[in-house]
Amino acid sequence: MWKIIIVDDEKIIRKGLKQFIEESPYPFEVVGEAKSAGEALHQLEMAPPHVCFVDIGMPNMNGLDMISLMRERWPSVIVVIISGYDNFEYARQAVQLQAFDYVLKPVPKSDLNKLLDRLDKHLQEKLPNEWSAGSIAQEQKPLAHTGDGTVLVHKVTEFIDNHYQDPELSIGRIASLFHINPTYLSKRMKQETGKSFMDYITELRISKAKEILVDINSNIKIGDLAIKVGYKNQYYFSRIFKSKVGYCPLDYKKYQPTGSSERS
Repeated sequence: MWKIIIVDDEKIIRKGLKQFIEESPYPFEVVGEAKSAGEALHQLEMAPPHVCFVDIGMPNMNGLDMISLMRERWPSVIVVIISGYDNFEYARQAVQLQAFDYVLKPVPKSDLNKLLDRLDKHLQEKLPNEWSAGSIAQEQKPLAHTGDGTVLVHKVTEFIDNHYQDPELSIGRIASLFHINPTYLSKRMKQETGKSFMDYITELRISKAKEILVDINSNIKIGDLAIKVGYKNQYYFSRIFKSKVGYCPLDYKKYQPTGSSERS
């Protein structure tokens, strides 16, 4: 099993990440939790893990300073930064510190599974003698591609899946990136996924929002949730959410624990 230490000063975040990791089909084990850099560094001294999830905003020593020390003393440990700040400067420093990824909290379970999939493959390539798992749940399907499809549409839907949080995502922008005509792309998406570009991205964003809302460890504000899933305006997001789900986001969160079936 690949070993992970989670470093975050919020217990609820550590608990949520640990639960998601343990429920995933990937060969990861949370072997330690720390609420500060000092605690984490002590655990690393005792037994370095394969992966360390590190929060940026911690007391006394922030996550970036901790990672700098780790790079000197345990350069083989893979670092994933988890942060509540969508900050370009933090992201830039993360790249300089060779972080594997920079993830914004709260993390939808499906996004975490995709991250674990990438980490598993990376570790198998990096440490082939430490793990021979055979077939470990390699089929984590994105919400995306449901038709037989072409390479083009598959690449486009994969791009959307990885950038759904960008509020500027548009069919014109994507068509330009892939050097194709927007009208042609729209037609191909409809034929192969059964959905228009707008329906596809809207359903994906709403699905991600629902994952976060039903997570008992998440207490995100609706305005922050809207931004996280790609909407600039909280009220527009709430209106779209209600039209697709049948409830406004707050009512959906309250409704789920009752165990009743969701409205279509």
